[in-house]
Amino acid sequence: MTSRKLLLGALVVLGVVATGVAASAAVPATAAETTPTYVERNVTENTMWTAEDGPYYVGGDLTITGDATLTVEPGTRVNVGEEVTITVEGSLIAAGTAADPIQFTTADASSDAGTWQTIEYAGDGDSTLRLAHAVVEHGTTAITATSSEGSIRLGNATVREHVRDGLAVTTRNGSPSIRITDSRFTDVGRAGVAFEVPETEPYVDAIRNVQISGTTFANTGANGVRVRARQISDVSMTDVTVAGVSAAGVAFETESTDARPQSTNAHRIEDVTLRRISVESVGGDGVAFRGGALDGVYVLDSVVRGASGSGFHVEAATDADRVRFARNTVVDARNGLQVALRRTTGGIQHVSLAVENNEFARNDRYGVDATAEYVFVDAFDVRNNTLAENGDGGATFATQQVDETVFADNVVRGNGGPGIAVSAVRVRGVTALRNRLVGNADDGLSVRASDLLGGVVVGFNDALDNDEFGVDVAGQRAGTTTEIHNNTIAANANGARVAGPTPARLANNSVVLNTADRERADGGRDAAAATGVVVENAPNVELVHNDVYGHIVGLRSSLDGGTVVAEHNYWGAESGPYHETLNPGGAGDAVVTDGGKVDPIPFASEPFGPRYERPTAVLAANETTVRPGEPVELSGRQSTDDGAIARYDFTVDGERRSGVAATHVTAFEEPGTYEVSLTVEDELGVRSLDDATVNVTVEPAERTTQRPTVGPTATVTTAPGSSDGSDGSLLASLFSLWGGLGALFYVLALVLGAYGTWLSVGGRDPPVRGTMTHVLAGVGVLTWAVAGFLGDGTLLTFAVGGAVAWGGLTAVVLALATR
Repeated sequence: MTSRKLLLGALVVLGVVATGVAASAAVPATAAETTPTYVERNVTENTMWTAEDGPYYVGGDLTITGDATLTVEPGTRVNVGEEVTITVEGSLIAAGTAADPIQFTTADASSDAGTWQTIEYAGDGDSTLRLAHAVVEHGTTAITATSSEGSIRLGNATVREHVRDGLAVTTRNGSPSIRITDSRFTDVGRAGVAFEVPETEPYVDAIRNVQISGTTFANTGANGVRVRARQISDVSMTDVTVAGVSAAGVAFETESTDARPQSTNAHRIEDVTLRRISVESVGGDGVAFRGGALDGVYVLDSVVRGASGSGFHVEAATDADRVRFARNTVVDARNGLQVALRRTTGGIQHVSLAVENNEFARNDRYGVDATAEYVFVDAFDVRNNTLAENGDGGATFATQQVDETVFADNVVRGNGGPGIAVSAVRVRGVTALRNRLVGNADDGLSVRASDLLGGVVVGFNDALDNDEFGVDVAGQRAGTTTEIHNNTIAANANGARVAGPTPARLANNSVVLNTADRERADGGRDAAAATGVVVENAPNVELVHNDVYGHIVGLRSSLDGGTVVAEHNYWGAESGPYHETLNPGGAGDAVVTDGGKVDPIPFASEPFGPRYERPTAVLAANETTVRPGEPVELSGRQSTDDGAIARYDFTVDGERRSGVAATHVTAFEEPGTYEVSLTVEDELGVRSLDDATVNVTVEPAERTTQRPTVGPTATVTTAPGSSDGSDGSLLASLFSLWGGLGALFYVLALVLGAYGTWLSVGGRDPPVRGTMTHVLAGVGVLTWAVAGFLGDGTLLTFAVGGAVAWGGLTAVVLALATR
């Protein structure tokens, strides 16, 4: 019965297959394939291309005339022939869907870029070129706009594999209204979107009304977006990504950078907003503005990573009014923000520029690099930025004349040059407030004028651990008073410097411990270094209510004449500063006069602000005698400071190991004695004066006798300790894991043996046979012996002693039992 069922099933299957094959053979081949439509004439009236009638083959140049609209339905494929151009004088509406996109491509999917020419938009004011959910590929330029009228709309478009540009506006008159949203431009030879005339003079007269949003440009030749026009206005870019281009990611150019300056500001970039622009791995600037006058230009919430040029670059601009860079991030570029302004031949320009809430970090040169050649600066605000670990410095600003320039609430740290440096011919107003200037390789803040210096206010800043002065202000001609007040200036090579004839007042500052690791344990007093306050050629300087201490020299003055009034300051000791003639008994910082006079009397007997002390390094090691390869844990946890220790620098056998961790584990492979030292640094950047040291002895590996130890922790501050193996070490071994386990078995054997012997003497049977007690004792002794041979030699003592003691006790019990 089963065989018959199988046979019947096989026949049914064969019948179905045979029927299907016969049905397929009965259908003509032409009915199974889509019949293409060949386009051989222009579109002169409203026309619809459908997916059902496609694909459409355009074998020669095609024009959609001015009074006609070509509508392409979703899912339609248009195959464009070699060297063919589709010209849109009327309108082209190609709106696909995500499920059924439209394609402008070639018949052969493997065709190279440049097989056909372009879709040329040449419409009038009523014309529209609209591509939505459309793919345009394998052309020379995807879309070329030769008309400045009408509109171009791209939404969810994919433009890829073109020889030149994705979208090129090439008419000198300007551009039509352009909207590009949620689109992708990839593998394009010159630029994703370009506005330029293909002639010797490439600048379009005016570009306006352009919006690009949610769009990606990847591997699009030199630029993602390039705009070359004499006037650029009403342009916005939002949520745009550019990656892998050889020049600037986004470039706005109003004139050639090597041309002579224009006599007027007719060349302008105005009302341009870039928001959430992401540029990565580009061969030039992230975003560049070249030439012309900038007015109402905003770059916001954008990120540039890995640019060979600057993250943001304003180059050879003739004016900057209402220009703002805010909430941006630039890392691993040449500069974070580079601004170079130049004067036109028609007159002096006045600049207003804001740089706010940005992070410019790890760039090759500066976080902010601003220069203004013969340009007067009315307002330059740098606020709430982080400028960190840039190669040449945090921020530098150089110009002819500085008015109303503000650096406020910035964090400027770890830069390879000055934190903030301002230089000008005339300084008439620089304010530095609430900045944190830490660990820079030059001055924390410097303001220098080659002529007039005035209107400088430096207040409430932390200038800490910089390699030169914390604050340095100098000028050649006197202006209004320099005010330096309420700053904490600590742990720099030197504290504060004022130079030149401008009156200066230093009040309520903490200028402390500015020795930058130059003051060591030799006790010398090098008066040329580690100075709290330096006054040079400044006859009208007042110091009042400052804390100045912890230096080699508290105040050094060099005057051609006049007196530095330095009364009512605290110099680090109740007895006041040391002054050779006025206060020779003073135990505080020295006041040294190289020229002119200094009057430090009267002085304060206690500090006005918090008392700052150097941290003390304390080094501990868990072992000071080890074998090769055995780990040693070094700890600086016992180091002390009024605040928190911020940095621990271990030096192991001459090699420095820096970090924020309080412990360091190391090992030594060769026998010998190795020196380990520790220096600590507090949150201000003040370092400990004397290193804590410990010597670690590495004994040969074949040594098997008991090693001297220092217990669980050896604490040494300036010299290593030693130990000769005390009873404390024996107890420590006994209470270790293996020592305790052996003791458990051994004690259990003793208890059971003693209890059994007592019962036997009374004529009763013991609960455990004598063999079991011997086994337990043997396990205990064996545990000690194995642990002793494997690591802790002290346990060998317990093994030998335990075996001898058990043998003796057994002999005594046997002797009693046989009496």
